[in-house]
Amino acid sequence: MSERHLPAPRRIALSRGTVTAVAAFALAVGSVTALAPGARAASPAPTAAASRAEVVQYVQDSLYAAGDTGYLHRRAATDGSTGPYVWRGYDGSEQTLDSFTGALPGEYGYYGAGTDVLRVSAATSGVVQLRAPATGVTNDVTLPDGQYLVGVFGSTVITQEYNEVWQPARLHVLRTTDGGAIVTDIPVEAPEAQFFHTQPLLAGDHRTALIRLRHANDIGVLDLATGSLTTLATHARVDESLHLQAALSPTHLAVYEEGTSEARVVQRDDAAGAQTVVPVPRYGTDTPFVGLAGEWLLTAYRPAPGTSTGPGGPLVATPLQGGNTRTLLASAGPQIAQVPGGGAVAVGPSQDGSWGAQRIVVSASGKPAVQPL
Repeated sequence: MSERHLPAPRRIALSRGTVTAVAAFALAVGSVTALAPGARAASPAPTAAASRAEVVQYVQDSLYAAGDTGYLHRRAATDGSTGPYVWRGYDGSEQTLDSFTGALPGEYGYYGAGTDVLRVSAATSGVVQLRAPATGVTNDVTLPDGQYLVGVFGSTVITQEYNEVWQPARLHVLRTTDGGAIVTDIPVEAPEAQFFHTQPLLAGDHRTALIRLRHANDIGVLDLATGSLTTLATHARVDESLHLQAALSPTHLAVYEEGTSEARVVQRDDAAGAQTVVPVPRYGTDTPFVGLAGEWLLTAYRPAPGTSTGPGGPLVATPLQGGNTRTLLASAGPQIAQVPGGGAVAVGPSQDGSWGAQRIVVSASGKPAVQPL
């Protein structure tokens, strides 16, 4: 299957001026696109039929997690300062969190989510605090001695223990009650001749976690109900697991190695079965970031190192079974958060010109569509 490239981003040099927290730029086919200094131009959507320039107000908005009732994000204030962590329900309700300790999806130190429960703190005493922002319920989970936090997915906590020379020895799946008490502790051994990575979590939800192994050509698919671990071969070119990404939908699992031009997708109920190779379109020198929605692979783009923050590359969807790539957003933020029940959340422009979270859904016809949140 041939490699696909999106149009290379256009770099526009503007005269020096006042840089504000909100940068106005135009998104239209055939029009001149004006960007704030250091911002990055986006390729126009090939399926759009724009008859006029639409001015979009860009703001920095980082997307951390999505559940079935809402999503967690951090939007810059009007003066450009870092805003608070806010859980926004799909019904429009909002709850501000005093703290949140997880990293962005796909980044080193990611601690999971994939549900409507968030890890908001982890004290040195070994107590992990979990909160359901929609209800305000907070529970403290005390980790067993010798176990260290890996990730949290709903009421399930994944921990790791080490041997005498501080090498990862095994994982544990801790299932807790609504009050935070541990009712089940399932030890998980690494496959033969393999070891767990010191930062083992790639992605997950309330059913499954994808686990890095010490050799990047393998990923463990961990069933959070039983503790069983299935090896998913990814055939990575480089034995460096920190360059691996993964995404889960209700029906599929996808793995992408940064720097390559394709992702590998398997059926979720047959993780060790046949893999489908799906092209990942490139966008200049930016790093693709993948997600899933129905029978489509989603791709957003992280700016290349040293690039100023600003409007990113497009959000595109590629059919898993082959076919033309569709542009869902002409410009988008670099994160994709999977909704456990299906679809995803990304950040980009709405038709009214506002820049914010957009929900990616699949229509009755099977095609992906965008809904402003």
